[in-house]
This record gives sequence, C-alpha cells and structure tokens, in this order.
Amino acid sequence: MINMIDLIWKIIHRLSRIMTGKMGVYARELGKNNKFTKGVLIQETASIGKYNYFGPYTMVNNSKVGNYCSFGPGVKIGQGEHSKEYITTYQKISGNLIGHSLNISKTEICNDVWCGANVVIKQGIKVGNGAVIGANAVVTHDVPPYAIVVGAPAKIIKYRFSSEKIDLCVNSGWFYHDLKDAKKIIKDLEKEFTL
Repeated sequence: MINMIDLIWKIIHRLSRIMTGKMGVYARELGKNNKFTKGVLIQETASIGKYNYFGPYTMVNNSKVGNYCSFGPGVKIGQGEHSKEYITTYQKISGNLIGHSLNISKTEICNDVWCGANVVIKQGIKVGNGAVIGANAVVTHDVPPYAIVVGAPAKIIKYRFSSEKIDLCVNSGWFYHDLKDAKKIIKDLEKEFTL
C-alpha cells in the first residue's frame, strides 16, 4: 500500500512541477533562490538547501545538498547502485526477485561545496563544508571540510586554508544565513584572515 501512495505522490508532484515550468526538479525539499540550468534532474529522493547553482545536465539522486553550493555541468550525485553480488545487475529483475534497491544510502553535500564539470559522487559519501572537487573526479570516500580533491578515485591534494582558518569558517556558520547576512559575516571573516 505504501508503494502505491508513494507512486501517486510522485505522479502528482511531477505533474505540478511540469505545470509550473520546473520540469526536472522534483526534490521533496527545495530551498529558495536556487538556479537550475538546462537539463538538470533532481529526483524526489533529494533535498536541496538554498542559494545553490546547478550547471547543465547535473543529476542529483538520493542526496541532501546544503546551501551555497556550485555544481558544474554534468555532475552526478548519489546515483543508483545496481546489485553486483546477484546473478544480474538488471534492476527490474534483481529488484523484483531479491528486493534490491538502487538507493541504499544517502549522499550528503554540506555547504559551500564546489564541484567542477563531470564530477561523480557515489552514494553514501559525505562532502564537508567548503570542499572543492576537481573536474572529472570520482568521489568514492568522504571528503573533509575545505579539502581540495581531484582524480579517479578522488584524492586530497591540499586544503584551502589552515586548520585555524577552517575552524573560523565552520564556526561562523555563515552558510546558514540569507545572502545579505552571509556577505556581512564573510566580510568580517576576511578581516580575521588578514590579522
């Protein structure tokens, strides 16, 4: 019965998004002032914070995205994972016969994360505040706050700031504020950075 209720909700939700010109953005939770460019697909299993930018053909599934994040073109986050231990990887068979779900664990993208073009972030990964993911990276492990990762699989090449400056940024919580207040907090942080 619950699957039928979910299916009906999904149909109604998608139709309402299409009728309001927001085709492709189906997130259950959607914050304000997000920008979605051509061909973006945000599944119902995702929740999106505020002030994010999604480049062309970005796909977000089974994920929670914080605030002030930027995603280049072709980014894929939290995509379904097929059964590898069963005889077939084909979901219509494995889902029916063994109850395999494509959505096993939620991906979390914290705040102020920048993902370059064609980044892939696997399910169940947590990307910390302020992290930068280089173009074409494949993220298979958690990324600490303010780390810069590149490659396939992605590896940390450095951190954006010293640990003291990272603590200042995280503790400021600027990314939980609206744009006007966030700008003020960041200006104050910049002054502390130069001391």
